[in-house]
Amino acid sequence: MSLKVETGRMLQKNLFEQLSPFHCLFENHPDGISIVDREGHFIYVNNSIVTMLGYAPKELSQMSLDQLLNSSGQPIKSCSQLAIQHKSGCPVYVELTSIPLKSDGQEIGSLIRFEPIPQPVEQSKEFTDALEMFSFISEKSQNILSSISADGVFTYISPTVHALLGYHPEEVIGKPAASFNHPETNKDFLTHRHSLFIDQDTVRFTGRVRHKNGEYRWYETTAEYIRDQSGKIIQTICVGRDITDSKAAQETIAYLAYHDSVTDLPNRRLFKQHVSQVLTESKKEIHSLMVLDLDGFKYVNDTYGHDMGDMLLIEVAKRLTAAAGDKRFVARWGGDEFTIFQTNIQDRSDVDFLMERIQDVLSEPISIAGKTLFISASIGVSYAPEEGDTVESLIKHADAAMYRVKKQGKKSFDV
Repeated sequence: MSLKVETGRMLQKNLFEQLSPFHCLFENHPDGISIVDREGHFIYVNNSIVTMLGYAPKELSQMSLDQLLNSSGQPIKSCSQLAIQHKSGCPVYVELTSIPLKSDGQEIGSLIRFEPIPQPVEQSKEFTDALEMFSFISEKSQNILSSISADGVFTYISPTVHALLGYHPEEVIGKPAASFNHPETNKDFLTHRHSLFIDQDTVRFTGRVRHKNGEYRWYETTAEYIRDQSGKIIQTICVGRDITDSKAAQETIAYLAYHDSVTDLPNRRLFKQHVSQVLTESKKEIHSLMVLDLDGFKYVNDTYGHDMGDMLLIEVAKRLTAAAGDKRFVARWGGDEFTIFQTNIQDRSDVDFLMERIQDVLSEPISIAGKTLFISASIGVSYAPEEGDTVESLIKHADAAMYRVKKQGKKSFDV
C-alpha cells in the first residue's frame, strides 16, 4: 500500500474519530462538505456534493480538488466564488471555503465547503434561456445528443438514450463509446478518424450501436470535432439518428432489385452482372452457360392457375439449386426459363453429367396442394470463350441450342 493511500486513510480515520459527534451534521449539511489530503485528493465527500456536482463518491475519490476546480480555468483561493463544471457539462456556481487541517503543527489536509450561490445576475437570464432550450431539445428530440472526450469516453448523453436504446444516462456517461458499438463499426470509425483532414470538423457516418436488450441498431451520426490550438481533437459533439427501419427498407429494395420475387433466386440483372465479371477476370478459362426451359409448365399454369404455377417454380428452383451445388450460379431468367453458369470447366463431361442430373431431379413427381405434377426441361449450353466472351453471345448460343432440343422433342441437350 502506498504512503499516500495510507496517509489518506489515517487522515480520514483520525478526523472522523475526532468529529464523530458532527459526522451526521456534515453528511446531511445542505452545503457540500469534503476533506482532502495534503495533495488535494478527496478523502471524504458528503451527500450534498454528490447531488450538487453529479459525480458519485467513487468518481470523486479518483479526482483531486485541482482537477475538479481547474475545469473552470479559474484560480483557487481559500475563499472564492467559482463556476464548477457539473458532470453533465453545465456550470454550478459555488462559494468555496478552504480550512487547513493540522496535526502536531503540520498541515495534513483541508476541509473544503462548497456553498451554492446564485449565478451572476448579468449572465442569469441568457444562461437560463440557453439551458432551458438545451434541456428541451435533449429531452424532446428523437435523436441522441452526446459529448465524447478525447480518449473516447462519454461525458454527456441526452435522456432520450433511454427511450431509444434502453440505457439510463448514468449507465453510459463515463463509459467508452466503443463499448456500445459493433466491432465492425469501431474498425470503420478508426479508419475514418485516421483519414480526417486537419480542418475537417463536421462529419457524418453510419454504424451499428448495441441496444440494452442486445440487438444492434443502425445509427447515422453527425459529429462535430472540437480542437485545441494545435489541431488536436479534444472533444466530439454527436447527434445520432436511428435509421434501422430505413436501412432495412433500403436493403430490401436493393435485394429485390437483384432477386426474383417468386423463387428468391438471383434474377436476370444479377446473373448478367455476375457472368460479365467472371468473363472479364478469367478470359483464359473455360466456362459454361446453360439455358433451361420447363416443358409442361404452361399446362400447369393454364390448368391450375398462376398460384399453382408459382409454387411449381419455387420447387423447381429448390431442385435446381440442390443439383447445381455451391460452385454453380443458378438464376431465374424469366417466365419458365432458368440459367446456370459454371466456371473453370476442366472436362466437358462434367457439364453433361450436370444436365443429366437436372433432368433426373426434375422428372421426379412434384406434389403441390394435393396435386401430383410431372414436368421435364429442355436444356441448351454454350461455352466461353469458344462461343463468345460476353453474356449476350453466350445466351444467344445456349438459347439456340435449347430450342433445337425443344424442336426435336428431346429432354436433354445433345450436340
